[in-house]
Amino acid sequence: MASSHITIGMTASLTGRYRGPGRQARAGALAWIDDTNRAGGIRVRDRSARLPVRLICYDDAGQGERCRTLTKRLIVDDRVDILLGPYASGLTRRAAAVAEQHQRVLWNHGGSADAVYHEGYTWVVGILTPASRYFHGVLDAAADAYPSLRRVTIVHGTTGAFPRDVAAGAAQHCRERGIETVQSVSYPPDTDNFIPLLKSLQADPPDVLLGVGRIEDDLRLAAQLADLGLPLKIAGLIVTPLQQFHTTLGEAANGFTGPSQWEPGVVTQPGYGPSTAEVLRSFRRYASEGVDIDYPMAQAYAGCLVVQRCIEAAGSLDQAALRRVAGELDFTTFYGRYCIDPCTGRQLGHVMPVVQWQQGIKVMVWPPEMRQQPLQ
Repeated sequence: MASSHITIGMTASLTGRYRGPGRQARAGALAWIDDTNRAGGIRVRDRSARLPVRLICYDDAGQGERCRTLTKRLIVDDRVDILLGPYASGLTRRAAAVAEQHQRVLWNHGGSADAVYHEGYTWVVGILTPASRYFHGVLDAAADAYPSLRRVTIVHGTTGAFPRDVAAGAAQHCRERGIETVQSVSYPPDTDNFIPLLKSLQADPPDVLLGVGRIEDDLRLAAQLADLGLPLKIAGLIVTPLQQFHTTLGEAANGFTGPSQWEPGVVTQPGYGPSTAEVLRSFRRYASEGVDIDYPMAQAYAGCLVVQRCIEAAGSLDQAALRRVAGELDFTTFYGRYCIDPCTGRQLGHVMPVVQWQQGIKVMVWPPEMRQQPLQ
């Protein structure tokens, strides 16, 4: 007997090391469900009905094995219609392996490591710009502002595939842009003192320093970099766009740049779904103490919009039909462009803006068509 609703299943880190973005992701999914149900649900052509949506969400606590077990539970026991991925690339890879085994589409809104798309999975649909392209915009903005740019240092953690993919992609983009000297420096996961590393750069500072690691690593690196006062043209960190970055550093956040998967104002007239203003109103209903409105919330909402568009195009909840149309569609939401490689599911169309904190306000500085303020 066909169900009278569409069940969305996801794991999210409501506790543990990813609890900040995990809670944001859950809030983003709930905001979309609320908006969708207010509008009457989703029309499923082969059911000849508009169906309301509900969510089953389990706390994976940021633990890989727990995520794997709960993903299987969502598929086998709960028999969810739609499987959303978790936040964090390592967890996403665990969920993707389970989804592949059960031939269920994993709508990946939270794991950007290129490794997710290099392991032969055929049921992953990516929403995010891949990790290897994260720092492309920062480097392009820096080269545009400083044409004589010649030296870049990339500081990266060694926990998981994400920081390695980001660092390798940044180094490759430097080579493509003809930047003369690229230094890549890794640090172990227990690092809490970056001062020796930073002091080693004082004699001949790079023009650009890029940093990517765990959220707590990036915050610590930024604080110590600000205290040391290393003379850089650009300091770019993956953590920069999060409100947590400014909350932690205060005025010292000013001047830092970073790539963001989404910022308000990226898309003024989406081709599908609600406007940014409408989405922000929905986000405010679900924002609370400890749950900021940041890109993880937008990613989850955008992932759900992609699901909705694919259900409408397929006219069905059949997994194979949904995966097929996911590889065919090309459209724009408040989040930006959606267009994937039909074979791997890797996102091709989405462009990440570069943000910078200026006088306590986060502004977009790149690319030119999204620029709110010039790079400082």
